[in-house]
Amino acid sequence: LMTDKCQTTWEPTEEQIDNIIIPAMKGIAQQCASYINELHCPPECVAVMLRDIADAFEMETAKDKNDCSCF
Repeated sequence: LMTDKCQTTWEPTEEQIDNIIIPAMKGIAQQCASYINELHCPPECVAVMLRDIADAFEMETAKDKNDCSCF
């Protein structure tokens, strides 16, 4: 889906990885584990939820192709 205009890729800094990205991923994983326990559902159910969320972000990005500053 990327156009030639959007070929530049964004990369986080080490500080962003250590202070934002890793803690966020751990927090999301803990929240998902909590949902699995609360709902008494298999992990695959939460995986579907996460894929739906990712898809929503990707669809939003596809609509905003005029601004590729995050890529």
